[in-house]
Amino acid sequence: DRPTQLRPQEISLPIEFEGLIAVGLPMRAVIRQIMDAAAVDIPVLITGETGTRKDLVAAAIHKRSRRRNHPYIPVNTGAMARELIASELFGHERGAFTGAQDTRPGIFEQADRGTVFLDEIATMDEKSQVSLLRVLEEKTFRRVGGSKNIGVNVRMIAATNEDLEQNVAEKRFREDLFYRLNVFHNGLPPLRARLPGAITVLTDHFISQFAAVYGKDVERVSPETYRLLRRYPWPGNVRELKNVIQTALLMADGKELKPEFIPERIRHAVAGSESRGGPTSSFRVGSSLGAVQKEFI
Repeated sequence: DRPTQLRPQEISLPIEFEGLIAVGLPMRAVIRQIMDAAAVDIPVLITGETGTRKDLVAAAIHKRSRRRNHPYIPVNTGAMARELIASELFGHERGAFTGAQDTRPGIFEQADRGTVFLDEIATMDEKSQVSLLRVLEEKTFRRVGGSKNIGVNVRMIAATNEDLEQNVAEKRFREDLFYRLNVFHNGLPPLRARLPGAITVLTDHFISQFAAVYGKDVERVSPETYRLLRRYPWPGNVRELKNVIQTALLMADGKELKPEFIPERIRHAVAGSESRGGPTSSFRVGSSLGAVQKEFI
């Protein structure tokens, strides 16, 4: 059978899926990738800019997988001291290092039969990468200071906002580990690459969420506020938008979310971009029409 084609009005309708708000084809594709990844028990690599909510995608994959009734442990390796990553992930034996007074199981042991989500995977040092590769290939590891192998049944999901292929080329990430993690790739689009209506939908969603939390009576957003939010490039993506709306709701004192409740940096950024006008291009005299069209496209 031929696949069903979505009509334009269907593409613009929001879908809420495991905490993700999807509007437009890029996010519809993300949801399809989540369902495909959940159906097979293989490693997944999630890539995307900071704030695109890679953590929600990882959690959704686990919730939709056969491991849903077993542990799901998210780990931000970027927030750990490098010398402690191995101990946190694989545990340690008593006396393995100064302060190790007791034997302690690591995250992989705790997550047996479940899923481990390793965020900011690019921050791991060489030694931890080797241990991680062993878990992927042999399903075993050793505690820090240990001498015996421990078997474990864990699904691994990793995420990064860096270009791992570039890191591999620069010898900052192991090539064999990259290919073992990148069995299934899920790439998240930045907020600025989604439909313009996505800003509106997400804004309304966060207003409803935080108005209930803080007991606010905000019922609508002024047209000028929507204009500011739509024209801002959102380098921090969905997380930045969520934080902005949360702060604005705390300050709001009426039924309408007005521009004065939006951070000054956003108002100034939009005003600055508008004062500079639209993008400009220069062309060499005698350029063909085809060359000019190509440059504009």
